[in-house]
Amino acid sequence: MKLIRLIILIILGLAMLAGFVFLAIQPGEIVYNDGLKKVSVGPGVAAAILMGVTILMTATWGFIGWLWSLPGRMKRAQQENARKKCLDTLGLSMAAFDAGEISEARRHAQKALGFAPDAASAKFLAAKSAVVAGDGAAGERLYGELTDVAGYGVAARRGLAELALNRGNLAAAISHAEAALQSSKKAPWPAEFLFSRRVLAADWDGALAALDDAEKRGLVGQKTATRRRAVVLAAAAHRAERMMEPAQALELAQRASKFAAGFAPAAVMAARLQAIIGKQWQAAGTLESAWEAAPHPALAIAYKDLKSEETPQTQARWLDGLIRLNPNHRESRILAVEQALLNQDAVTAIQGLEPLLAERPTSRILALRAAAAKASGDEAGAREWLGKGANAPREPDWSDLDPDGSAFAYEDADWARLIESYGERGLLIHPRLERSDTERLVAPELAALTERTLATSTANGDAEPVVPDDPGIGAFDGLGADEDEAPASGKKPWLKF
Repeated sequence: MKLIRLIILIILGLAMLAGFVFLAIQPGEIVYNDGLKKVSVGPGVAAAILMGVTILMTATWGFIGWLWSLPGRMKRAQQENARKKCLDTLGLSMAAFDAGEISEARRHAQKALGFAPDAASAKFLAAKSAVVAGDGAAGERLYGELTDVAGYGVAARRGLAELALNRGNLAAAISHAEAALQSSKKAPWPAEFLFSRRVLAADWDGALAALDDAEKRGLVGQKTATRRRAVVLAAAAHRAERMMEPAQALELAQRASKFAAGFAPAAVMAARLQAIIGKQWQAAGTLESAWEAAPHPALAIAYKDLKSEETPQTQARWLDGLIRLNPNHRESRILAVEQALLNQDAVTAIQGLEPLLAERPTSRILALRAAAAKASGDEAGAREWLGKGANAPREPDWSDLDPDGSAFAYEDADWARLIESYGERGLLIHPRLERSDTERLVAPELAALTERTLATSTANGDAEPVVPDDPGIGAFDGLGADEDEAPASGKKPWLKF
């Protein structure tokens, strides 16, 4: 634009110069006569006078314009100087902030704000520094001034939400997060904040809605969203079951199991509820799919309980089918060892335990090895293996099974933690392991192989070993049921409400 203006001015100047030259080369003279006085000049002189007058008028007009614009230019110069100082001071503030010198960072931020009171960047950094320095009121005021500023509104809302949460004002924090979610479709924190708050409040319906919205916006990965949804649905099913709403619990548990076939808590719950209404084969299919994806001891127990009224031979064939679905997995190999012990085949059991002991000698494996020694008539060896098991590490998955209660006896807080653990990394949590809850040595079916050995060891003055969390197959009469339910005859209570 400036170049066009310059070209136009040059053209006008050349045109005027050409006019003056044309006037100067004309013949004759220019005469002025008003009747009283007569003035005559040559064309060259007239052209020179006209050029001088033009130059003088142009210079005068330019000077007047310069004087007129002087205040504005002075103001702009001051603003530019303040802007440069503000940028330099902001840089010092950011450097101090990264160095952990919070008081120095805040001092520089306030100084920058003094240079440019309306600078959004200075306000934002001053707000962050104030909050870190413990002045929440100043931070809230500065963040509040930025909520409607383009580019800063979402970040300011985040700061306000955190301040509100620190004050215990959850409603205000959620309001700021919802406003930020409306302002930005790409910022992940509002969606994550709303999801986590609803999870912590055990608002499973709200958590599902927040998760659906985040997934539609592309703010959460598909795998993470799928795992999270499975856990939230399982938590909702658990609540529905406790509220005596079996139909809703079944529908939610089945959905959870479909989203994550290997999520054992959902599979066990769905299978139990399916078996209650007589869908034994559907329950078996649910457990088989889960075992094929991610074997867990609770799945084996639930699978065996589907045939609890059958003969031991029928149960053995039934469990062999489960083992074949994932034969190389550790849980399948352990299940095969337990089957061998129940069939009094100590040699096969010991052969199966050798690689398991080499991999990870846990209290569960050592207890099974003691049972195998007892089955082979080696009383001294059984006592030795039990002694080793007293100080061996426990198995997290087995800790999920309460000998006197249900599997996966999670509270709302446990479900919230599980959503984070399984949803983000595909890992279960183990509350009973964390609490070091009491444990049963082995399953009732194998108790005869260890009880006398343990009693003899105690009678001889040996310290009673810490009981490993090794319930074995079919050990939990109340798997998945409330603790106050009394076992009934016939089918396992885990098949009942």
